[in-house]
Amino acid sequence: MNKAIKEETIEGFCVKYKKHIFSKSIKVSLKKDDLVVVTMPKYCPYKEARDFLLSNIEKIKSFEFKDKTYPQNFQTKFDSIKIQAGSDFNTIVKNKTVYFSYPNHLDFSDKAVQKKFKEAYLKALTIEAKNYLPQRIKFLSEKFGFKYNKLALRNQRTRFGSCSFCNNINLNINLMKYDFDIIDYVIIHELVHTKIKNHSKVFWDEVEKFCPDYKNLRKLLKTMY
Repeated sequence: MNKAIKEETIEGFCVKYKKHIFSKSIKVSLKKDDLVVVTMPKYCPYKEARDFLLSNIEKIKSFEFKDKTYPQNFQTKFDSIKIQAGSDFNTIVKNKTVYFSYPNHLDFSDKAVQKKFKEAYLKALTIEAKNYLPQRIKFLSEKFGFKYNKLALRNQRTRFGSCSFCNNINLNINLMKYDFDIIDYVIIHELVHTKIKNHSKVFWDEVEKFCPDYKNLRKLLKTMY
């Protein structure tokens, strides 16, 4: 078990405790019907975070997690998924396009349809991320004079990007859900980390140099996902 992350089950919830260097207080969030994430400052004792959770457990149990429902006319950024009613569930990937069909006796908003669609949507996001993100980071790195080692694309729940000490960069395929200027902000953020391995004022000044509106884009990134 990672020393910075602990897990347990409380009142039917899977509870994950995460320490974050930038957290100033203990926060509890319901990520799924049965998943609770407790974020805390780096030096906060786990017991203190757990006590805080337990003191609010009844409130958390009253929360209703509402998963996003996609409309039948939903389109991805590059229109890489096609939806149609058919005789059964079927997902086919052809020529970098995902074709998704569902039983015509079901409404597209039906939970079973939505669950299958999200699997197909993930395939479309992966296709678009592979087509767009590598060439975009290459363009921005050359434009602003940065050098990185390797690029990896991942499907992650909480991190949109990261940069290792060896300047290997990871980008989240879910970035393809966002506007292009937000994607650019995340890429620039990680490129700046190839030179500055912290989040000091010097780091943010450097980010602002290449992305003047980064503060607003950063807020949008936190509220939209």
